[in-house]
Amino acid sequence: MKNKRPEGYSSKKHPVLEHIFKKYYKAGANQEVIPFYLSDISEGYAACGIKEPVSISNTILDLCRQNRGIDSRVPESISSLGYDLRKRTGFADDRDYKYAGEFVFVGVGNELKSWLEWPEKFEEIVIDSTNIPPEVVPFIRPDEGGLFSVIDYCDVLTRVIWDGKHKVHRIQNPMKWQPNEIDGFYTSKIDDQTYVFPIEAKALTTQDAVNMDQFKGEHEVVVYKMKKMGFLDVHIQSIALRMTRNAINIAVFKADETPGSPVRVVKVIFNPAIKNWS
Repeated sequence: MKNKRPEGYSSKKHPVLEHIFKKYYKAGANQEVIPFYLSDISEGYAACGIKEPVSISNTILDLCRQNRGIDSRVPESISSLGYDLRKRTGFADDRDYKYAGEFVFVGVGNELKSWLEWPEKFEEIVIDSTNIPPEVVPFIRPDEGGLFSVIDYCDVLTRVIWDGKHKVHRIQNPMKWQPNEIDGFYTSKIDDQTYVFPIEAKALTTQDAVNMDQFKGEHEVVVYKMKKMGFLDVHIQSIALRMTRNAINIAVFKADETPGSPVRVVKVIFNPAIKNWS
């Protein structure tokens, strides 16, 4: 099988999308949203003679990690009909199929705005980084693992979420709840109220944007899992993190609601500076 970009396409994934789109698109029908499934992606790779990657679930995510324009997400055959691509997760109603994405009608010449827009100005907090053991500092990298190490050593979430008044504890990083992976999962208790914080994190090494469609899907998975596990009174508050030079931008969203616009955005600056993040 071929494993290179087919001629005439800007991505080797585009023929796969084209195959899927043709499967579900009905000319003349009013199709605002055309969902498709992981099984469709596998079928598309086979039909196009393209080697299937190790993780087909990343096929749509890779196209939507950053806003590089509609032409990077879908081929001209799809955009010319007014459709863009959006990441989608979760199960179909019968729970037999896992969603992979959806084509969304936006009109010719338009495109989706699926990424978190950070404000130009932030509330700033300076946090002492001397809690990081000196032996550890030289080895902390500007990747996702290093990001969470600094957060935990410096107790960043306790300071940002509750202004230091209530302790935030790490549950597990990452939390792999199919069909999603939660980058960070934390909890806190105030009196008799329990909170959990699913976190979407972006590191300097990837420079990815926070895809709000993926972010909302992760929130919905946590809601489903909490109910299934019997934690009916747990408050769920989603948080997005973006590592920058010697700092972390943190967007906090309203508890018990699907993430929309953040209710608080904070830039955490470390003093002394973290060498490998500078």
